[in-house]
Amino acid sequence: MEQRTELGETVVHDEVLATIARRAALTVPGVEDLQQRGLPENVQSWVHHALPFRGVRVVSREDGHYDIDLFVVVRYGVRIPSVARALQHAVNNALYEAVERYPDHLVIHVEGVRAVDA
Repeated sequence: MEQRTELGETVVHDEVLATIARRAALTVPGVEDLQQRGLPENVQSWVHHALPFRGVRVVSREDGHYDIDLFVVVRYGVRIPSVARALQHAVNNALYEAVERYPDHLVIHVEGVRAVDA
């Protein structure tokens, strides 16, 4: 994402936006994890430690606008629409606080449900 002003230019890399979105998403009650879509379980384990923006896809455009996709695993028994709304609110606010621009599109993909061990 690029922002130009009369004073200069600021470039925020997609990985930075993804990391902000991921951290905000993980604060939402009912979100157990974010996962990279389509990766086998053994690769996901490695990616979990290697990529702090795992489970988030950012698409930036030259005009400074961007879109975010989140791939989440929710806790079994939660109301998914409520968690999705809370995710949208938390992620939008975190991104706006960081870069003063909301994503044009924020799409929540519920990739799984995880039971919490008692």
